[in-house]
Amino acid sequence: MTSNYLIGVALGLIGGILTQAGQLLLKKAVNEVRRAGSERYLRRLIRHPVWLSGFVFGLGGGGVAYILSQSIIGPALVPGLMAFGLIVLAVGSVKMNHEELNAGEISGIFLMILGVFLLGLSGLEITSVQVKAALADKPVLLRITFFTGSFFILFLITRSLIFQIKNRRGIFIALANGFLFALMDFLVNPLIAVIFIVLSGKGTGLQNVIFIFASLILTTSAVFTTWQTQLAFRVGQASNIVPVAQVPIQISPIVVYFFVFGLSAPRETSFLYILSGTILTMIAGFLLGRRQEIPID
Repeated sequence: MTSNYLIGVALGLIGGILTQAGQLLLKKAVNEVRRAGSERYLRRLIRHPVWLSGFVFGLGGGGVAYILSQSIIGPALVPGLMAFGLIVLAVGSVKMNHEELNAGEISGIFLMILGVFLLGLSGLEITSVQVKAALADKPVLLRITFFTGSFFILFLITRSLIFQIKNRRGIFIALANGFLFALMDFLVNPLIAVIFIVLSGKGTGLQNVIFIFASLILTTSAVFTTWQTQLAFRVGQASNIVPVAQVPIQISPIVVYFFVFGLSAPRETSFLYILSGTILTMIAGFLLGRRQEIPID
């Protein structure tokens, strides 16, 4: 293992811890604002000092560590490393926000962590060199387009369920956010690959289009998912909401690795780890999504 690889892994772990610490602070602020009534909920929330601290920790510190980790070790490993922060989330949800976890939910969190760990052992690594090469390959670009469109359709389908199954609104908001997070995890790599070329004025027409498209999607998705997460926190526990979003986030790198980039499994045991990790992740999502939610004021 090179020193750069270890730095990338460390940044992924740190990013996960900071991101989930931020989520805990955001949820704490939501609880305090919610108790004050529903009038001007979002306006009061974004002015709350605890919420602002959580935003800085999560999207600030966690986001920077995430992007740096992505730039070093690629999109296949980082989502799994970031999920290490779920341990912080589980402990903090009980200690800081006084959330209650039943036996099934505790099992769900540990199954999620184990599933993510197994997916990490699969060794699916995509380097920045491979990402740059893919952007010059038309068949790969077509698969990127198909992947992006498919996950966006899944996002829309899940969003529609929010209005049809109202006693699970928070869970379906989280799941829909998960599909957008998966797209963000993927699209940040093309952005990293072309950003310095485009900003130096040396980008081709295609590179400029990729830069603009990825920037718009990432910015819009970041704002939208942050807003929606606050609505989900209003009716559900952070210890349930956040892990459910991990289901599409953890599965998407497998699709990216094998379908989009068309790479071969790095070792014979990779498929066993992938299958085991995927099954455990989906079971965890089911266990964490069963809790009855709090009615909106």
